[in-house]
Amino acid sequence: MSRHATQDPSTPIAAHVAGRGGPTDPSHDERLRRGILYTDVRPGVALLLVAAFLALIAAMPLLQLGLEKANDEEPLILGLFEHLPTNERLRQFEDSLEETSYAKSYVQPRAQALLTRFGRAGNKKAAVGHEGLLYYVPGITHVAGPGFLSSHAIDGRERGARLRGGEVPAADPRPAIFEFREMLASRGIELVLFPVPDKAMVEPQGLHAREASRVGAPIANNPDFSEFVGELQARGVRVFDPTPKVRAGERRFLLQDTHWNPRWMEQVARELAAFVAPSLPAAPLPGWKRVATRVERLGDITDMLKLPEQQTLFAAESVTLQTVKNEDDTLWEPDPKSDVLLLGDSFTNVFSLDYMGWGESAGLAPQLAFALGRGIDVLAQNDAGAHATRKALESELRAGEARLAGKKLVIWEFAARELSVGDWKHIDWSFARQGAMP
Repeated sequence: MSRHATQDPSTPIAAHVAGRGGPTDPSHDERLRRGILYTDVRPGVALLLVAAFLALIAAMPLLQLGLEKANDEEPLILGLFEHLPTNERLRQFEDSLEETSYAKSYVQPRAQALLTRFGRAGNKKAAVGHEGLLYYVPGITHVAGPGFLSSHAIDGRERGARLRGGEVPAADPRPAIFEFREMLASRGIELVLFPVPDKAMVEPQGLHAREASRVGAPIANNPDFSEFVGELQARGVRVFDPTPKVRAGERRFLLQDTHWNPRWMEQVARELAAFVAPSLPAAPLPGWKRVATRVERLGDITDMLKLPEQQTLFAAESVTLQTVKNEDDTLWEPDPKSDVLLLGDSFTNVFSLDYMGWGESAGLAPQLAFALGRGIDVLAQNDAGAHATRKALESELRAGEARLAGKKLVIWEFAARELSVGDWKHIDWSFARQGAMP
Protein backbone atom coordinates (compact mmCIF):
# COMPACT_ATOMS: atom_id res chain seq x y z
CA MET A 1 0.00 0.00 0.00
CA SER A 2 1.29 3.43 -0.91
CA ARG A 3 2.16 6.05 1.64
CA HIS A 4 -0.52 8.40 0.27
CA ALA A 5 -3.24 5.78 0.62
CA THR A 6 -2.48 5.09 4.27
CA GLN A 7 -3.04 8.71 5.42
CA ASP A 8 -6.11 9.44 7.50
CA PRO A 9 -8.37 11.53 5.24
CA SER A 10 -9.93 13.18 8.28
CA THR A 11 -6.82 15.34 8.92
CA PRO A 12 -6.49 18.81 7.29
CA ILE A 13 -3.26 17.74 5.56
CA ALA A 14 -4.96 14.75 4.03
CA ALA A 15 -7.87 16.90 2.96
CA HIS A 16 -5.49 19.18 1.10
CA VAL A 17 -3.61 16.29 -0.52
CA ALA A 18 -6.81 14.56 -1.51
CA GLY A 19 -7.41 17.34 -3.99
CA ARG A 20 -10.35 19.53 -4.74
CA GLY A 21 -13.63 17.86 -5.28
CA GLY A 22 -12.76 14.86 -3.10
CA PRO A 23 -14.98 13.63 -0.29
CA THR A 24 -13.04 15.58 2.34
CA ASP A 25 -12.75 18.84 0.37
CA PRO A 26 -14.74 21.63 2.11
CA SER A 27 -17.40 23.51 0.21
CA HIS A 28 -16.64 26.86 -1.47
CA ASP A 29 -18.34 28.83 1.32
CA GLU A 30 -16.55 26.81 3.97
CA ARG A 31 -13.18 27.46 2.31
CA LEU A 32 -13.83 31.19 2.26
CA ARG A 33 -14.89 31.13 5.91
CA ARG A 34 -11.71 29.29 6.88
CA GLY A 35 -9.50 31.46 4.66
CA ILE A 36 -8.50 28.61 2.33
CA LEU A 37 -7.65 29.78 -1.18
CA TYR A 38 -6.40 27.42 -3.89
CA THR A 39 -3.86 29.02 -6.21
CA ASP A 40 -2.12 27.06 -8.94
CA VAL A 41 0.97 28.85 -10.30
CA ARG A 42 3.57 26.84 -12.14
CA PRO A 43 7.19 27.58 -11.14
CA GLY A 44 8.04 28.93 -14.56
CA VAL A 45 5.09 31.33 -14.55
CA ALA A 46 5.91 32.47 -11.01
CA LEU A 47 9.52 33.14 -12.01
CA LEU A 48 8.41 35.09 -15.06
CA LEU A 49 6.03 37.26 -13.01
CA VAL A 50 8.69 38.01 -10.39
CA ALA A 51 11.23 38.89 -13.09
CA ALA A 52 8.75 41.20 -14.84
CA PHE A 53 7.90 42.91 -11.56
CA LEU A 54 11.56 43.49 -10.67
CA ALA A 55 12.31 44.73 -14.20
CA LEU A 56 9.46 47.26 -13.95
CA ILE A 57 10.74 48.51 -10.60
CA ALA A 58 14.26 48.91 -11.97
CA ALA A 59 13.07 50.56 -15.19
CA MET A 60 11.42 53.52 -13.47
CA PRO A 61 14.54 55.12 -11.92
CA LEU A 62 16.59 54.28 -15.03
CA LEU A 63 13.96 55.95 -17.23
CA GLN A 64 13.92 58.99 -14.94
CA LEU A 65 17.72 59.26 -15.05
CA GLY A 66 17.76 58.93 -18.83
CA LEU A 67 15.15 61.63 -19.36
CA GLU A 68 16.82 63.97 -16.87
CA LYS A 69 20.11 63.54 -18.72
CA ALA A 70 18.45 64.07 -22.10
CA ASN A 71 16.94 67.33 -20.83
CA ASP A 72 20.22 68.50 -19.23
CA GLU A 73 18.72 68.33 -15.75
CA GLU A 74 20.59 67.58 -12.54
CA PRO A 75 19.70 63.97 -11.57
CA LEU A 76 17.40 64.22 -8.62
CA ILE A 77 18.66 61.05 -6.99
CA LEU A 78 22.14 62.54 -6.54
CA GLY A 79 20.74 64.97 -4.02
CA LEU A 80 19.77 62.04 -1.83
CA PHE A 81 23.45 61.35 -1.10
CA GLU A 82 24.57 64.94 -0.43
CA HIS A 83 23.45 64.79 3.21
CA LEU A 84 22.70 62.21 5.84
CA PRO A 85 19.38 60.48 4.94
CA THR A 86 17.23 61.71 7.83
CA ASN A 87 13.48 61.10 7.89
CA GLU A 88 12.82 64.73 6.95
CA ARG A 89 15.23 64.64 3.99
CA LEU A 90 13.78 61.35 2.79
CA ARG A 91 10.28 62.87 2.87
CA GLN A 92 11.52 65.89 0.94
CA PHE A 93 13.15 63.59 -1.62
CA GLU A 94 9.93 61.62 -2.02
CA ASP A 95 7.94 64.84 -2.50
CA SER A 96 10.42 66.14 -5.07
CA LEU A 97 10.45 62.83 -6.91
CA GLU A 98 6.66 62.81 -7.02
CA GLU A 99 6.61 66.32 -8.47
CA THR A 100 9.26 65.72 -11.13
CA SER A 101 8.57 62.10 -12.11
CA TYR A 102 8.31 61.78 -15.88
CA ALA A 103 6.46 58.47 -15.58
CA LYS A 104 3.88 59.99 -13.28
CA SER A 105 3.42 63.10 -15.43
CA TYR A 106 2.67 60.87 -18.41
CA VAL A 107 0.58 58.13 -16.81
CA GLN A 108 -1.38 59.97 -14.12
CA PRO A 109 -3.33 62.43 -16.32
CA ARG A 110 -4.36 59.75 -18.75
CA ALA A 111 -5.32 57.29 -16.03
CA GLN A 112 -7.25 60.00 -14.19
CA ALA A 113 -9.13 60.92 -17.37
CA LEU A 114 -10.25 57.31 -17.83
CA LEU A 115 -11.25 56.93 -14.17
CA THR A 116 -13.17 60.20 -14.20
CA ARG A 117 -14.91 59.54 -17.51
CA PHE A 118 -16.02 55.98 -16.82
CA GLY A 119 -16.10 55.80 -13.03
CA ARG A 120 -16.68 59.42 -11.98
CA ALA A 121 -13.59 59.00 -9.79
CA GLY A 122 -11.67 61.90 -8.30
CA ASN A 123 -8.60 61.94 -6.10
CA LYS A 124 -7.64 62.91 -2.54
CA LYS A 125 -8.42 66.58 -3.23
CA ALA A 126 -11.17 66.56 -5.85
CA ALA A 127 -14.53 64.77 -5.74
CA VAL A 128 -16.52 64.33 -8.95
CA GLY A 129 -20.24 64.90 -8.50
CA HIS A 130 -23.32 64.76 -10.69
CA GLU A 131 -24.50 67.59 -12.97
CA GLY A 132 -20.92 68.58 -13.80
CA LEU A 133 -20.19 69.72 -10.23
CA LEU A 134 -16.78 69.24 -8.66
CA TYR A 135 -16.14 69.43 -4.91
CA TYR A 136 -13.09 70.02 -2.72
CA VAL A 137 -12.65 66.97 -0.47
CA PRO A 138 -11.68 68.92 2.72
CA GLY A 139 -14.98 70.79 2.41
CA ILE A 140 -16.88 67.51 2.35
CA THR A 141 -14.88 66.40 5.37
CA HIS A 142 -15.96 69.52 7.25
CA VAL A 143 -19.68 69.15 6.67
CA ALA A 144 -19.91 65.34 6.81
CA GLY A 145 -17.29 64.68 9.48
CA PRO A 146 -17.43 64.83 13.28
CA GLY A 147 -17.84 68.03 15.27
CA PHE A 148 -14.60 69.99 15.02
CA LEU A 149 -14.71 70.91 18.73
CA SER A 150 -14.99 67.31 19.95
CA SER A 151 -11.99 65.92 21.78
CA HIS A 152 -12.22 62.83 19.58
CA ALA A 153 -11.77 64.88 16.39
CA ILE A 154 -9.03 67.09 17.82
CA ASP A 155 -7.07 64.16 19.30
CA GLY A 156 -7.51 62.18 16.09
CA ARG A 157 -5.99 64.93 13.93
CA GLU A 158 -3.06 65.38 16.29
CA ARG A 159 -2.47 61.62 16.60
CA GLY A 160 -2.62 61.18 12.83
CA ALA A 161 0.00 63.90 12.32
CA ARG A 162 2.34 62.21 14.80
CA LEU A 163 1.96 58.85 13.05
CA ARG A 164 2.80 60.48 9.70
CA GLY A 165 5.82 62.17 11.25
CA GLY A 166 4.56 65.62 10.32
CA GLU A 167 3.99 68.80 12.28
CA VAL A 168 1.22 68.43 14.86
CA PRO A 169 -1.51 70.98 14.07
CA ALA A 170 -3.32 73.20 16.53
CA ALA A 171 -6.71 71.67 15.76
CA ASP A 172 -8.88 73.73 18.14
CA PRO A 173 -9.62 77.15 16.55
CA ARG A 174 -10.85 78.89 19.69
CA PRO A 175 -7.54 79.78 21.43
CA ALA A 176 -6.11 81.42 18.30
CA ILE A 177 -9.27 83.45 17.73
CA PHE A 178 -9.56 84.59 21.34
CA GLU A 179 -5.88 85.61 21.49
CA PHE A 180 -6.23 87.61 18.28
CA ARG A 181 -9.42 89.28 19.48
CA GLU A 182 -7.82 90.28 22.80
CA MET A 183 -4.84 91.87 21.05
CA LEU A 184 -7.12 93.87 18.76
CA ALA A 185 -9.38 94.88 21.64
CA SER A 186 -6.37 96.26 23.55
CA ARG A 187 -5.87 98.64 20.61
CA GLY A 188 -9.54 99.59 20.41
CA ILE A 189 -10.14 97.51 17.27
CA GLU A 190 -13.24 95.37 16.81
CA LEU A 191 -13.01 91.89 15.27
CA VAL A 192 -15.64 90.42 12.96
CA LEU A 193 -15.20 86.75 12.10
CA PHE A 194 -16.42 85.79 8.63
CA PRO A 195 -16.39 82.00 7.86
CA VAL A 196 -17.44 81.31 4.26
CA PRO A 197 -19.53 78.12 3.89
CA ASP A 198 -18.35 75.35 1.59
CA LYS A 199 -19.95 74.25 -1.66
CA ALA A 200 -20.69 70.85 -0.11
CA MET A 201 -22.90 72.64 2.44
CA VAL A 202 -24.73 75.02 0.12
CA GLU A 203 -24.98 72.94 -3.06
CA PRO A 204 -24.84 69.23 -2.15
CA GLN A 205 -27.00 68.07 -5.06
CA GLY A 206 -23.94 66.92 -7.01
CA LEU A 207 -23.00 64.54 -4.20
CA HIS A 208 -26.32 62.74 -3.80
CA ALA A 209 -29.93 62.89 -4.92
CA ARG A 210 -31.57 62.54 -1.55
CA GLU A 211 -34.23 64.75 0.00
CA ALA A 212 -31.58 67.00 1.55
CA SER A 213 -30.70 68.23 -1.94
CA ARG A 214 -34.15 69.60 -2.87
CA VAL A 215 -34.90 73.30 -3.01
CA GLY A 216 -36.10 74.49 0.39
CA ALA A 217 -34.22 71.80 2.33
CA PRO A 218 -32.22 73.02 5.35
CA ILE A 219 -28.52 73.72 4.77
CA ALA A 220 -26.28 71.14 6.45
CA ASN A 221 -23.40 72.29 8.63
CA ASN A 222 -20.79 70.80 10.91
CA PRO A 223 -22.56 69.72 14.14
CA ASP A 224 -20.35 71.96 16.31
CA PHE A 225 -20.74 75.19 14.35
CA SER A 226 -23.63 76.61 16.41
CA GLU A 227 -21.80 75.90 19.67
CA PHE A 228 -18.67 77.50 18.23
CA VAL A 229 -20.51 80.70 17.27
CA GLY A 230 -22.14 80.87 20.69
CA GLU A 231 -18.78 80.63 22.46
CA LEU A 232 -17.26 83.35 20.28
CA GLN A 233 -20.14 85.74 20.77
CA ALA A 234 -19.98 85.19 24.54
CA ARG A 235 -16.33 86.31 24.40
CA GLY A 236 -17.08 89.47 22.42
CA VAL A 237 -16.30 88.22 18.92
CA ARG A 238 -18.88 89.23 16.34
CA VAL A 239 -19.60 86.57 13.74
CA PHE A 240 -20.96 87.26 10.27
CA ASP A 241 -22.32 83.99 8.88
CA PRO A 242 -23.60 84.23 5.28
CA THR A 243 -24.74 80.59 5.19
CA PRO A 244 -28.28 80.45 3.75
CA LYS A 245 -30.96 78.84 5.93
CA VAL A 246 -32.33 76.66 3.13
CA ARG A 247 -31.27 75.52 -0.32
CA ALA A 248 -32.23 77.86 -3.14
CA GLY A 249 -32.82 77.21 -6.81
CA GLU A 250 -30.05 79.48 -8.10
CA ARG A 251 -26.37 78.64 -8.17
CA ARG A 252 -24.14 80.18 -5.52
CA PHE A 253 -20.83 78.49 -6.39
CA LEU A 254 -18.78 78.05 -9.52
CA LEU A 255 -19.39 74.65 -11.12
CA GLN A 256 -15.85 73.26 -11.07
CA ASP A 257 -14.20 75.59 -8.57
CA THR A 258 -13.97 75.80 -4.79
CA HIS A 259 -15.21 79.40 -4.75
CA TRP A 260 -18.49 81.29 -4.83
CA ASN A 261 -19.80 82.70 -8.09
CA PRO A 262 -19.72 86.49 -8.65
CA ARG A 263 -23.44 87.03 -8.11
CA TRP A 264 -23.54 85.47 -4.65
CA MET A 265 -20.20 87.01 -3.67
CA GLU A 266 -21.59 90.47 -4.49
CA GLN A 267 -24.74 89.74 -2.50
CA VAL A 268 -22.69 88.61 0.52
CA ALA A 269 -20.52 91.73 0.24
CA ARG A 270 -23.63 93.91 0.46
CA GLU A 271 -24.90 91.94 3.48
CA LEU A 272 -21.50 92.22 5.16
CA ALA A 273 -21.44 95.96 4.52
CA ALA A 274 -24.85 96.33 6.18
CA PHE A 275 -23.60 94.22 9.11
CA VAL A 276 -20.52 96.34 9.88
CA ALA A 277 -21.58 99.82 8.70
CA PRO A 278 -23.33 100.87 11.96
CA SER A 279 -20.03 100.57 13.89
CA LEU A 280 -18.07 102.75 11.44
CA PRO A 281 -17.93 106.57 11.24
CA ALA A 282 -19.07 108.38 8.13
CA ALA A 283 -16.57 108.68 5.28
CA PRO A 284 -16.50 110.74 2.06
CA LEU A 285 -17.98 108.89 -0.89
CA PRO A 286 -15.35 107.83 -3.44
CA GLY A 287 -15.99 108.24 -7.14
CA TRP A 288 -16.03 104.58 -8.11
CA LYS A 289 -17.98 102.82 -10.83
CA ARG A 290 -18.62 99.20 -11.71
CA VAL A 291 -18.08 97.84 -15.20
CA ALA A 292 -19.45 94.48 -16.37
CA THR A 293 -16.66 92.14 -17.51
CA ARG A 294 -17.00 88.65 -18.95
CA VAL A 295 -14.41 86.01 -18.05
CA GLU A 296 -14.22 82.24 -18.43
CA ARG A 297 -11.99 79.49 -17.13
CA LEU A 298 -11.87 75.91 -15.90
CA GLY A 299 -12.14 75.83 -12.12
CA ASP A 300 -9.36 75.17 -9.64
CA ILE A 301 -10.80 71.74 -8.74
CA THR A 302 -10.40 70.76 -12.39
CA ASP A 303 -6.75 71.74 -11.96
CA MET A 304 -6.55 69.48 -8.89
CA LEU A 305 -7.69 66.49 -10.95
CA LYS A 306 -4.51 66.89 -13.06
CA LEU A 307 -6.22 65.84 -16.27
CA PRO A 308 -4.48 66.04 -19.67
CA GLU A 309 -4.20 69.57 -21.04
CA GLN A 310 -6.50 68.72 -23.94
CA GLN A 311 -9.16 67.08 -21.75
CA THR A 312 -12.78 67.28 -22.92
CA LEU A 313 -14.54 66.12 -19.76
CA PHE A 314 -15.14 69.63 -18.42
CA ALA A 315 -15.78 72.88 -20.26
CA ALA A 316 -14.73 76.35 -19.16
CA GLU A 317 -17.38 78.27 -17.20
CA SER A 318 -18.25 81.82 -18.27
CA VAL A 319 -19.32 84.41 -15.67
CA THR A 320 -19.97 88.16 -15.55
CA LEU A 321 -17.98 90.24 -13.06
CA GLN A 322 -18.58 93.77 -11.82
CA THR A 323 -15.08 95.24 -12.02
CA VAL A 324 -14.67 98.23 -9.70
CA LYS A 325 -12.81 101.17 -11.26
CA ASN A 326 -11.87 104.71 -10.35
CA GLU A 327 -13.20 107.72 -12.24
CA ASP A 328 -10.14 107.66 -14.50
CA ASP A 329 -10.81 103.99 -15.41
CA THR A 330 -7.90 102.67 -13.35
CA LEU A 331 -8.60 99.53 -11.35
CA TRP A 332 -9.65 99.70 -7.69
CA GLU A 333 -6.81 99.29 -5.19
CA PRO A 334 -6.80 98.71 -1.40
CA ASP A 335 -6.35 101.77 0.81
CA PRO A 336 -3.67 101.23 3.51
CA LYS A 337 -4.91 104.33 5.38
CA SER A 338 -8.45 103.00 5.76
CA ASP A 339 -9.89 102.28 9.19
CA VAL A 340 -11.11 98.85 7.97
CA LEU A 341 -8.75 95.91 7.40
CA LEU A 342 -9.94 92.79 5.59
CA LEU A 343 -7.93 89.65 6.29
CA GLY A 344 -8.79 86.88 3.86
CA ASP A 345 -7.89 83.80 1.87
CA SER A 346 -8.68 82.75 -1.69
CA PHE A 347 -12.37 83.64 -1.23
CA THR A 348 -11.16 87.24 -0.89
CA ASN A 349 -8.66 86.98 -3.75
CA VAL A 350 -10.82 85.25 -6.37
CA PHE A 351 -12.05 87.72 -9.04
CA SER A 352 -9.40 90.19 -7.83
CA LEU A 353 -6.04 88.54 -8.52
CA ASP A 354 -5.48 88.16 -12.23
CA TYR A 355 -3.23 85.09 -11.91
CA MET A 356 -6.15 83.10 -10.44
CA GLY A 357 -7.77 83.31 -13.88
CA TRP A 358 -11.07 84.90 -12.81
CA GLY A 359 -10.46 88.57 -13.56
CA GLU A 360 -9.23 91.38 -11.33
CA SER A 361 -10.54 94.14 -9.04
CA ALA A 362 -13.96 92.47 -8.89
CA GLY A 363 -13.66 90.30 -5.76
CA LEU A 364 -14.85 90.57 -2.19
CA ALA A 365 -12.69 93.54 -1.17
CA PRO A 366 -13.71 95.93 -3.98
CA GLN A 367 -17.36 94.85 -3.72
CA LEU A 368 -17.33 95.42 0.05
CA ALA A 369 -15.63 98.80 -0.39
CA PHE A 370 -18.19 99.76 -3.05
CA ALA A 371 -21.10 98.71 -0.81
CA LEU A 372 -19.65 100.57 2.19
CA GLY A 373 -18.78 103.62 0.13
CA ARG A 374 -15.33 103.81 1.70
CA GLY A 375 -11.85 102.50 1.06
CA ILE A 376 -10.64 99.39 2.86
CA ASP A 377 -7.23 97.86 3.49
CA VAL A 378 -6.63 94.23 2.47
CA LEU A 379 -4.21 91.52 3.58
CA ALA A 380 -5.08 88.22 1.88
CA GLN A 381 -3.25 85.01 1.02
CA ASN A 382 -4.57 81.97 -0.77
CA ASP A 383 -4.95 78.82 1.34
CA ALA A 384 -4.29 78.23 5.05
CA GLY A 385 -6.83 80.80 6.17
CA ALA A 386 -6.52 79.51 9.74
CA HIS A 387 -3.10 81.11 10.18
CA ALA A 388 -1.57 82.55 6.97
CA THR A 389 -2.97 86.08 7.22
CA ARG A 390 -2.46 86.26 10.98
CA LYS A 391 1.17 85.26 10.42
CA ALA A 392 1.55 87.85 7.66
CA LEU A 393 0.13 90.54 9.93
CA GLU A 394 2.44 89.48 12.77
CA SER A 395 5.47 89.64 10.45
CA GLU A 396 4.60 93.15 9.31
CA LEU A 397 4.04 94.39 12.85
CA ARG A 398 7.32 92.88 14.07
CA ALA A 399 9.09 94.54 11.13
CA GLY A 400 7.81 97.92 12.30
CA GLU A 401 4.99 98.32 9.79
CA ALA A 402 2.07 100.30 11.22
CA ARG A 403 -0.52 98.02 9.59
CA LEU A 404 -3.03 98.47 12.43
CA ALA A 405 -2.55 102.22 12.82
CA GLY A 406 -5.90 103.99 12.68
CA LYS A 407 -7.86 100.76 12.27
CA LYS A 408 -11.28 100.51 13.91
CA LEU A 409 -12.42 97.20 12.44
CA VAL A 410 -10.73 93.96 11.33
CA ILE A 411 -12.81 91.54 9.26
CA TRP A 412 -11.26 88.07 9.24
CA GLU A 413 -12.57 85.99 6.34
CA PHE A 414 -11.65 82.33 5.98
CA ALA A 415 -13.16 79.18 4.44
CA ALA A 416 -15.36 77.48 7.05
CA ARG A 417 -13.71 74.13 6.28
CA GLU A 418 -10.60 75.48 8.04
CA LEU A 419 -12.46 74.90 11.31
CA SER A 420 -12.15 71.16 10.68
CA VAL A 421 -8.92 70.85 8.70
CA GLY A 422 -6.91 74.03 9.40
CA ASP A 423 -3.87 74.54 11.60
CA TRP A 424 -4.75 77.27 14.11
CA LYS A 425 -1.19 78.03 15.09
CA HIS A 426 -0.52 79.98 18.27
CA ILE A 427 0.91 83.49 17.83
CA ASP A 428 2.24 85.46 20.77
CA TRP A 429 0.58 88.86 20.32
CA SER A 430 1.91 90.38 23.55
CA PHE A 431 4.35 92.54 21.58
CA ALA A 432 1.47 94.07 19.59
CA ARG A 433 -0.81 95.05 22.45
CA GLN A 434 -1.59 98.67 23.16
CA GLY A 435 1.46 100.29 24.79
CA ALA A 436 3.80 97.41 23.89
CA MET A 437 4.73 98.86 20.47
CA PRO A 438 6.30 102.28 19.89
